[in-house]
Amino acid sequence: MSTPLPLQPTESAAAVSADARRRLWEIGCNVALSLLFLRFAAQQWEAAWETLRLSNVLLFAKVSTDVLFYLIRRLPKGVSLSPYDWCVGILGTFAIVLFQPEASGRDLALGQGLQLVGIALQVAAMLSLNRSIGMVAANRGVQTRGLYRFVRHPLYLSYIIAFLGYVVNHPSDWNLGVYAAAVALWILRLLAEERFLLRDPEYRAYCERVRYRLAPGLF
Repeated sequence: MSTPLPLQPTESAAAVSADARRRLWEIGCNVALSLLFLRFAAQQWEAAWETLRLSNVLLFAKVSTDVLFYLIRRLPKGVSLSPYDWCVGILGTFAIVLFQPEASGRDLALGQGLQLVGIALQVAAMLSLNRSIGMVAANRGVQTRGLYRFVRHPLYLSYIIAFLGYVVNHPSDWNLGVYAAAVALWILRLLAEERFLLRDPEYRAYCERVRYRLAPGLF
C-alpha cells in the first residue's frame, strides 16, 4: 500500500490566509486611527465647553463622523505597497490632529458657514463612498454615484473647506501652517491614489467621464 502524500496548502487556502491578515491589519489601523481621532475630538469638545464656541462643536462633529466611517470601512481589493503612498497617506490623515483651538477671539459667520458646508459635503461624500474610505492608496471599488458624478475627490474638497472655516475662526500662525501642510498632503494623497487606481480600466473610464479632481473648471 502506498503511503499518502502529505497535504499541501492550496492556493485558495493561502489566499484566505492573506485575506485574514489584511483584515486584521485593517481592523488594527481602524481602531488606532479612531482612538487618536477620538482623543482629538475630546479636546475640541473640552474647548467648546470652556469657550462656548460653535466652531469647536462643529470640528468635534466632523472628526466624530470620521471615526464612525473609519470603523465601518470595507476591506480593499488591493493596497499600494509604495512607501511614498503610505507616507503621504498617513501624514495626510493625521495632520488634522495638530490644529489647536484659540481661547481668545470669537467665531465669524464666514468661518461657521464654511465649516457647515464642509461637514455637509463630507457626509454626502462618505455616503456616496459606501464604506470605501481609506487612509492609504487602495482599490475598494470604483465609486461613481452621488458627489462622485461631479468630481473625483469630493471628500478632500470637504476637508479643504471645513478646515478653512476652522482656521478663519481660530487664526494663528500655527493653524495656518498646519492648514497649508495639510492641503498640500491631501493633494499629494489624491494624486497617489489616482496613480494606483489608474491600473484599473474601470477607473480610467471613470476619469474620462469625470474630468475634474476637486472643483469643476479648476482642478
